[in-house]
Amino acid sequence: MAPVAIVASGNRFSSDAVAVHLAELGWDIAILCRDSTADAETVNRIRETGRQALAIETDVADPVSVDTALGRVSTELGDPNVLVNIVALTARDSLSLISDDDWRAAVGRPLRGLFVASRSVIDPMIRQGWGRIISIADVPASVMNGAHDHSTVLAGLEGFTRTIALELRAFGITVNAIAPTPPAADIRADADPRVADAAVPHHAAQIAATVPFLVSDGASSVTGQVIQVGSEEAA
Repeated sequence: MAPVAIVASGNRFSSDAVAVHLAELGWDIAILCRDSTADAETVNRIRETGRQALAIETDVADPVSVDTALGRVSTELGDPNVLVNIVALTARDSLSLISDDDWRAAVGRPLRGLFVASRSVIDPMIRQGWGRIISIADVPASVMNGAHDHSTVLAGLEGFTRTIALELRAFGITVNAIAPTPPAADIRADADPRVADAAVPHHAAQIAATVPFLVSDGASSVTGQVIQVGSEEAA
């Protein structure tokens, strides 16, 4: 049987790029997403590589929804060996203006989804004596302009990664994070948003290219790390 990877979807560009890249390397893929129809093209691209693929509508912040999805993955593909969390960061207002609901959406929900999805795969990975959990802090181009603050979510992601890496290393499970720096076009004060948006697929491809090393046996001693992945505008 082929190894199984779960991609807990956030930003479509990054999740699609990671899912297809892993499929090309021989992994069966389950995509946990809010709208399975939106990922139909990605599922087809994965199946064209000869691998199996599922897109399962899932609320990754809801334990019942995640457990149901995991049950389907285990039944149809097998127990997961890899979990890739795509933690999409969104813009928020300044602290004096943000509402409780907006704060929960911008900060609480991404971190809860990271926790719930990661917790769900620990038992099957422990049974196998091998596993990889990779969390990607995904910063869309549109978020790089205007009032925003990602430091709370990034600090939470990094702290969570390092904490559970210590907890799980005895079981052969590594836990790492990828924290991409935004494309150069995004961080220029005078950036044209259209230029920034055009760089996003290239940026996603660079993120996806980092994942195969982290899931490989060659990275068995790499855990608790936050890997900064830079990006340059595509030529």
